[in-house]
Amino acid sequence: MQQLLLDVFTPPRPSLGNFLVGQNAQLLHALESLEEPSPACGIIYIYGPSGCGKTHLLKGLSQLLNTRYLAGGDRFVFRPEYEALVMDDILSLTPFSQIQLFNAFNSSLAGDKPGKIILAGEQHPAQLKIREDLRTRIEAGLCFRITPLSNEEKHAALQATARSRGLELSEEVIDYALRYFQRDMGSLMAVIDSLDRFSLEQHKPVSMHLLRHWMKRRESLVVREYETRTV
Repeated sequence: MQQLLLDVFTPPRPSLGNFLVGQNAQLLHALESLEEPSPACGIIYIYGPSGCGKTHLLKGLSQLLNTRYLAGGDRFVFRPEYEALVMDDILSLTPFSQIQLFNAFNSSLAGDKPGKIILAGEQHPAQLKIREDLRTRIEAGLCFRITPLSNEEKHAALQATARSRGLELSEEVIDYALRYFQRDMGSLMAVIDSLDRFSLEQHKPVSMHLLRHWMKRRESLVVREYETRTV
């Protein structure tokens, strides 16, 4: 049973279906429409601060489109057979990769593959410090600023997720999770998942007492795992 706690902060596999929408319904609709053979606009750029869900959306989209998820730090070489291109953190693109992405845009705009190009970064396209010709290509597509969930929305989402599993979480437990754990929703959902399993293991409801017990157990397991690896 203790082994169950070792993956405590492993978020569920990202998908568009388990993305918490908040104020981003229009963005989610635009991404879902990319599953169609000929979407209204196949070029989309998503921007917003770290931890707001960009990577979750792109990884989920790559699954939907059956294509590879690329990070900007990866070496990118454009291949004409790509049906779709999904790339995160474009500010990390090397000069070579920027040229390759520019070539992909030109191929797409000429009516060839890739028919869909979806990119993400932290800055508005006008502020991107990349090749100007590439920046203007990005700016010409659909641009969406992803709005992070408010504390109230996170609170409601955690409570709804818990209730869907038959858990009753007190306000104190949720407030503690929002204050002291990683605040991105993937990590917070992983906390709920682990507390659910720990509650079943202990045959006790989730409470602050159980939460503290779980934290001590997790700390002990992490230390033990570290010591095993360093022996």
